[in-house]
Amino acid sequence: MRPEEISPPQSQAAKSAALTNHPFRWRQKVLLVGGSESKQSLRASILRAHGREVDVAVGVTDSRSLCRQNAYDWVVLDTHSLLPRDAIDFCEQLKRAVPRQRIAFLVGAPTFISLTWPTRT
Repeated sequence: MRPEEISPPQSQAAKSAALTNHPFRWRQKVLLVGGSESKQSLRASILRAHGREVDVAVGVTDSRSLCRQNAYDWVVLDTHSLLPRDAIDFCEQLKRAVPRQRIAFLVGAPTFISLTWPTRT
């Protein structure tokens, strides 16, 4: 069974199109997907402190629903908490529905940054 396709939100489509070309965007809307509850809460509070509107989705299913209802400037995925195939499918569907959608991936620190690498990770 194929997951539901994402379609651009009807109520926000015209507004989003008008804002996309505007040189000054005062308020950006961000969707955080995945991650532990404490990390999501911390990330959301930091973004809100910097004037961003933030929605939080536990996983890909919740994020699909939110993307149908809202237009987002950024979708930020915590890749550690998502299955790779689910994350890729979600991103592909989102890009088909909203080609100019910005997507960021939180991947964590690479192991080569560790002072003990390669003996210990």
